[in-house]
Amino acid sequence: MKKNMIRILIVVLLVLTATIITHFDSFMYGNPVMKIQQSKVVSKDKSTDEYKNTDTQVSQKLTGMLLNTSKKGQRVTLKNSYYESQLIDQKYRSGQQVILAKSGKHYSIKNVKRDTVLVFGLGLVVILLFCMKFSRAKLLISVLLNLLVYYGFIKLLIHNSNNYLLIMTVITSLLISGIALLVILGPTSDALMAYLSTVCATTLAILLSVLLLKLSGNSGVHLELTDFGLQPYFSVFLSQVIFSVLGVILDETMDISSSLIEMKKEVNDVKESALFKAGINIGRELIGPLINILLFIVIAEHLNLILLYLSNGNSIGYTFTMTLSLGFAQLLISAIGIVLTVPITSFIASKIITRRAY
Repeated sequence: MKKNMIRILIVVLLVLTATIITHFDSFMYGNPVMKIQQSKVVSKDKSTDEYKNTDTQVSQKLTGMLLNTSKKGQRVTLKNSYYESQLIDQKYRSGQQVILAKSGKHYSIKNVKRDTVLVFGLGLVVILLFCMKFSRAKLLISVLLNLLVYYGFIKLLIHNSNNYLLIMTVITSLLISGIALLVILGPTSDALMAYLSTVCATTLAILLSVLLLKLSGNSGVHLELTDFGLQPYFSVFLSQVIFSVLGVILDETMDISSSLIEMKKEVNDVKESALFKAGINIGRELIGPLINILLFIVIAEHLNLILLYLSNGNSIGYTFTMTLSLGFAQLLISAIGIVLTVPITSFIASKIITRRAY
């Protein structure tokens, strides 16, 4: 207990030290970095559109001091204009550090210096993992490896201009799920069991959903409404679905499999049929929460667009079609996958677990 407390204390001190260092690391930046010392509102201009939506444009006078470059210590004064909605612009306050861009003799704000917040946030995650005695090394390795796989996926997409998007998505999803299970569970039959269940359930859900879409002629599903109108529409939509379905199915598979493994450890002579029924019962309890979580994600992701459409006088039906039709299509496909995962995982797990001693 004392050793764990000492480790947590050391991690806390390291995180605090790293956070403090990043607060004073402006000398490492090539662009000028300024600390805002004073923020003053110069003017406010309220505007109202034809739909009675109101917004206020605010002009700020910012005064600060340069923290790096050869002009370190020099005072800089610049103006910033933003709308109170802050949709595409931003309000700045005293105490913030901002990265500047220089054009001639004039400075403008390029971005906010966020490394201190990022380091503290990541450090907080590490501290919580230590408190929960989670396997930090395995988590870190799996995340880093999957980030490398995803980086390679993006590089290939750029090189091939989306020509092989769907094929590369399938390969990437297989690699990502395989790496996650292999690193966390190791090269064991448990990892193979979870991997087989995940791949089978995801594949069946995608194929069944594609068949239903084809039979209905994509009725009510406007694939051309994908973000930024990226083409080919169907491949982009299906790629998004594969990644989203894979994540939730992987989580569900791990929950069912680990529960059945623990059941086998407690009752060594448990029968295959009993394990299968137990897996079905566990899955029933997971279906509702998982589908609701996905529903909340869809609503949260599109809430800003829904409010934008409704505030501009569009009907509820038109708003739903333009903002939520694709999201709900993805939700339905994910729901099919969640439901199919229960019998598939229960069947595969019961077959493998009963033949292995724990």
